[in-house]
Amino acid sequence: MKVFVFGGSEGLGEHVLKALDAKGHEVVTVAEAENRAEELKMIGADEVIISKDEGVGKGAAGVDAIIYIAGASQGAGENQGTLVDHEAVIESLEAAQREKVERIVYLSPVRLDESEESKKTGGKHKPEEWIKKSAFSYTVIRTVKTVSKPGNGTIEAGETVDADSDEIPHEDVAAVLVGALGNKHTFNRAFEVAQGKTEIEEALSSL
Repeated sequence: MKVFVFGGSEGLGEHVLKALDAKGHEVVTVAEAENRAEELKMIGADEVIISKDEGVGKGAAGVDAIIYIAGASQGAGENQGTLVDHEAVIESLEAAQREKVERIVYLSPVRLDESEESKKTGGKHKPEEWIKKSAFSYTVIRTVKTVSKPGNGTIEAGETVDADSDEIPHEDVAAVLVGALGNKHTFNRAFEVAQGKTEIEEALSSL
């Protein structure tokens, strides 16, 4: 499968590239400079588009699926807002639809520990609503804060989950995003993910 990875923090994005490469997918992503592009190719990207302002449109050309990591500030959650340009996200997704991309896995900037008021800050919940009404075969995922720690390979996943921890490793979230790509139990589903005791593939297949 040819997959375009867009957005997100370097730590999480790098784990997604590695996980996709390990599964044998062809990977496209975006970088702001040539030296960064070379780093991403060493990690697992097959093609890197160089642009400071490139949206999804160019990268989505000819791909089978998109993993879209919507950026959330480190201060998000617990009634703290995060600056997310929801209109730009939706414009990017509209561009992907024009390129006839059928599959999207969307990591929402909305976190499990946010109040309803905080979820609406900057309209960051709006892309989720748009995706659910779109023509995409979609998966929408919400997590607690992702952090740079060794992954456990185990999670809890469900329509709603009670998180025992307010953090989850980048590596585990990356495995969830990549694992969801071809797992039909995640198609046209929105669900939450937190640290847990169930193997990732089993947790996704139990949705």
